[in-house]
Amino acid sequence: MELILLGTGSPPPSPDRSGHADGIVVDGRFYLVDAGRNVCRQIAAAGFPVKDVDHLFFTHFHSDHFTGFADFYITRWLFGAQTPLRVYGPDPVEEIVKRMLHYYEYDIEIRAEEGKTRGGLEIEVTTLAPGGSIEVDDIQINVEKGTRHGNVDDIISYRFEADARVILLASDGSPTEKLVPFAKGADILVMHPCLPDQIVELIGQTPEMAKIIAAHHATTEEIGRTAADAGVGMVILSHLTPPNAAEELAVEEVSRYYGGKVIPGRDLDRF
Repeated sequence: MELILLGTGSPPPSPDRSGHADGIVVDGRFYLVDAGRNVCRQIAAAGFPVKDVDHLFFTHFHSDHFTGFADFYITRWLFGAQTPLRVYGPDPVEEIVKRMLHYYEYDIEIRAEEGKTRGGLEIEVTTLAPGGSIEVDDIQINVEKGTRHGNVDDIISYRFEADARVILLASDGSPTEKLVPFAKGADILVMHPCLPDQIVELIGQTPEMAKIIAAHHATTEEIGRTAADAGVGMVILSHLTPPNAAEELAVEEVSRYYGGKVIPGRDLDRF
């Protein structure tokens, strides 16, 4: 099982980083987790045909995690998908899918009238709740409310297990009491750090607003302590807040609390 960081960026557009998305690869099959800006381009850049991606998992529904969903759906269909797209996520995943389909209804009907087959248009939705688990192909997937992220109640972390490896995608937010046991023994823990002092310095927020933003994200200390307590093999930092913060500082701060390998993730890195 392999992890590909498709997009490590944050909401502001960046010339170097695409919107948040990750890929899990098992036996040559690609599984998409979140679908931020440029996700189709990044899947192609990683060497996979978009039409062959049949599974999409969402952690939550802040826009920067699903901005690319509609583009992914229609591109997948236009360029050869014949099987249903299977979408998984917390509430309100069914409503998100329903509204996206309505958005493309006009375009789909025009193309169908010209003879484009409707194969590949169907979406099968599975709503996931914390504490649940599913098996997809040869992958055991467990979900938990591993983080708290402001007023986003419906957010989940994913634990992927296959090929004797464990990859834990925590998603945005500060750790809940469930994250350490959920991440126990993972080979890879991916977390999204926040450097509160740089929120004020780099993006001009007031100290008061910086505190609010920081409260919605994991501090470097929280990440380091979580990794140490869970005994994970390595930590990968992605989706940094603020987006132009010094990633080497984030690595240094996490490493004060965790003695293992800490890697600042870049787009298309593979592990």
